[in-house]
Amino acid sequence: MCLMAKEESESSSVSLSTSINLENYSQLLDDFKETHGEVNRLILLNNQLKGLKTCSKKIVKTLEEELNHSKTDFETLEMIY
Repeated sequence: MCLMAKEESESSSVSLSTSINLENYSQLLDDFKETHGEVNRLILLNNQLKGLKTCSKKIVKTLEEELNHSKTDFETLEMIY
């Protein structure tokens, strides 16, 4: 009888441990999915920002070229008048 009681106690202990492990696993899985989703969102935002940066660099380069051209035009006009 004492042996049977010990087996039942071990069985319930294992069952409780398994239940806790499943809860922990479920929590970890949920946290992982949430983190993974956030990482994917940040990757998309980062890619969009990289695109904006590239576009902005092109615009800045064009504006700098226009500014230099305007300076040259101004200097030429200044020399004429």
